[in-house]
Parts: sequence; structure tokens; C-alpha cells
Amino acid sequence: MKRRFRKQAAKCTMEDAEVVETEVITEGPKRFVHEKVRMPDDTEIDWYYIDTPDSVMIVPITADGDVVLIRQYRHNLKTHTLELPAGTVMRGESPKDAALRELWEETGFELDPQSSLVDLGNYFVLPSETNRNAHLFLAPLVLAATTEPPGDTQIEKYFDMSVCSLPLTEALAGIGEDIHGIETAAALLMAAHAMKENPS
Repeated sequence: MKRRFRKQAAKCTMEDAEVVETEVITEGPKRFVHEKVRMPDDTEIDWYYIDTPDSVMIVPITADGDVVLIRQYRHNLKTHTLELPAGTVMRGESPKDAALRELWEETGFELDPQSSLVDLGNYFVLPSETNRNAHLFLAPLVLAATTEPPGDTQIEKYFDMSVCSLPLTEALAGIGEDIHGIETAAALLMAAHAMKENPS
């Protein structure tokens, strides 16, 4: 595909800037970072961003064609959300392993041994404010939960979380109505496209 870019007139850009000072305001696993950046014209600016580990999100589909979702209360939003299973890639863990772990921990579902994950790609999330890289996967066939989801962190015992499932077509129709997270919306759309392209 041929791409055309119209370059905006700029005397200097941040690509050529020098980081002269770095301050970690809060430590990990998600770090809030302040950098003093010197531009090529010697102007200094303050830049703030969240430095975060890679993350994963998985679109689990049951034999009935339902998508498995998590309903949970998000404290920073002060409301409940409907999202796909997701979480952080742990040190030494592959994104695929992290996706399968999050699927199990948050829903109790597992990938059918006769099936395999479909890699939907990795994408930057809110690139103006964080360097977070999200790896998205489709689990085209998951096995029904047989036990209560164990949860994955100490804080999740305080989360109001429940597992629900609904037809993929209803989940897609719910984007903008019941589903407001851009990551969940994008992953659902990409999964639906992947399933249409490869129905088996």
C-alpha cells in the first residue's frame, strides 16, 4: 500500500529532542514519569507519561458463538464497565501465555485443546499519555467454566466482577451502548473480522 504523508512545517521536532532529566514520580508496576526535554532550538519542556508493562486482551468465543465478557466496577470511572478479559504481561511471560492466564483467572474458561489462539496484533493504547503496548488475541473456542474464577491480584478481591456471555453479534451491537472501552470495542471488531475471514 502506497502511503502519502504531508509534512507539517516545523523548525524542530521532539524526535530530535534530548532528555536532560528523568524523574520517576511513582514507582511500578506502572510508573508515572516526568522528563525534562530540550528541543533542538534549546527550548526546554516538561513531559509526563505513564510507563507501563505490555498488556493483553483476549476475545473468548464459546461453542455456541457467545463471547465471554467481564462486568466490573472501575474506581477511576466510578461506574461499571463491560470488558474482555485482560491484564498485564508478567516478567518472563509471553503475551500468549499471559492471555491464556488472564482468561482462566478472570473467567474460569480455558482454550479448547483442539483450538489455538489467533493473534490479532499488538497496538499502542493512548499513545499521547502512555507507552502501553496491548497484544490482542482471539480464542475461537473456549471450554465452559467448571470452577469459580480465581482472580489474579490481591486488589481484585475488592472488585465487583462477574462473568457474562452474549452472542458476538449482540456484543458488537452493544459498542457505544453497553461497551464503552475502546480496547474492548476494537478487539471485538477485529475478532469478528478474523472469524469472517477464517470461519473454520
